[in-house]
Amino acid sequence: MRKRLSPPPYSPEIATQLTAFWQGVATLELKYDTYFTSTPSRRSQWQEPQPSTLTENLVLQCTKAPVRLSLHPHLPEEIAQETRALFQQLFGA
Repeated sequence: MRKRLSPPPYSPEIATQLTAFWQGVATLELKYDTYFTSTPSRRSQWQEPQPSTLTENLVLQCTKAPVRLSLHPHLPEEIAQETRALFQQLFGA
């Protein structure tokens, strides 16, 4: 018997925006692959250095409206600007 999952805590509109945002983040990670593969992850628990990701360089606060974005201060400005533009495009904040 399958266990029932509780409904997502977000409205359908926010859930759609979040899905689009994370897809955009994946696209930006591919675009800036050279940077992320050459920068070691700060969160890796492996013995060997692991590549960084855009995901580990941002925080989305989405439990209360409006959704807010915070970026790590060491993220290159070009990547930060494109991430902010993606966020602005989807959330208008």
